[in-house]
Amino acid sequence: MRQEEFEQLIKLKQDGKLFKRESTILEFKENFNIGAMPEYAKTFAAFANNSGGVMVFGISDRPRLPVGMKNSNFFKIEIEKVTNFLNEHYSPEIKWSIDDFERDGKKYGVIGINKAIRKPVICRKNTNKGVSYEGDIYYRYSGRSEKIKFPELQQILEETRVNEQNVWMQHIQSIARIGPENVALIDVLRGEIEASDDKKIVIDKTLLKDIQFIQEGRFVEKDGAPALKLLGSVEGIESVVPKINLEDDFYTTTELGEKLGLISEKGSTHYVSVVLNHFKIKNEPKYHQHKNNQNYYTLACLDFLTSKNISIEDAKALAKKKA
Repeated sequence: MRQEEFEQLIKLKQDGKLFKRESTILEFKENFNIGAMPEYAKTFAAFANNSGGVMVFGISDRPRLPVGMKNSNFFKIEIEKVTNFLNEHYSPEIKWSIDDFERDGKKYGVIGINKAIRKPVICRKNTNKGVSYEGDIYYRYSGRSEKIKFPELQQILEETRVNEQNVWMQHIQSIARIGPENVALIDVLRGEIEASDDKKIVIDKTLLKDIQFIQEGRFVEKDGAPALKLLGSVEGIESVVPKINLEDDFYTTTELGEKLGLISEKGSTHYVSVVLNHFKIKNEPKYHQHKNNQNYYTLACLDFLTSKNISIEDAKALAKKKA
């Protein structure tokens, strides 16, 4: 989110009150409290099942005024732990992002929740404090997050059915246009291209982990980098490194920290997380993949962070600045 977009969210009327009200895409909170994560997760799921939304921290309740956050909890958010909590309790995955802003000497936090591509997002495991239970589906109504009602659930199920039909029709039309005998399928997970006569063309794993899918008219970041040229766009491929054997071909947070020299004397990855958050690494799929409640980082991510020449002292300074 840009600064000007944030300014619009906390814009005041002449009487000193906020222009914006809580809605299907907006919620206000005064302070962030990690203990309230089950409630936040419920709201995340509700936004994801509707059109996505934004939570703004630093806004008082009654009256609604931009007062800034009264503690530093928001700046101590560990993205990996929050993501793990969401993945443990909700499915499909909830995509979210985090930003912080300052205005008139006051600090604010913003969490953005993406509209779910696959719906509905369902609670898969009871949360503590009895907030959500297995099987619950939440939906964002005007200014509130509640269990979904029949009309909205029916609409989601119908949209899912129609979208799936449309995707199949697009595939069938493409195959008909090209001719079945001229079509091959690429498995971006295993690096296999299904050819005719039950034969397979296999892309070597060392190439597959570095390969980039680029659209016509665009260029890879480095001359000579391996790439497959796409004419148009491909649904389901985010123009990034395919999800292959992550355990063998990617770095864990600890491994990345060891490569960069950012592990603390006690073996903590806290400063690694600070640097990852600072450069918004988890918003860049070409740098980051998530699977089985674990974060993995690509060789491109290591190269990028190495180029920044961030020492552990620099990371400590960034942590203090966020506090």
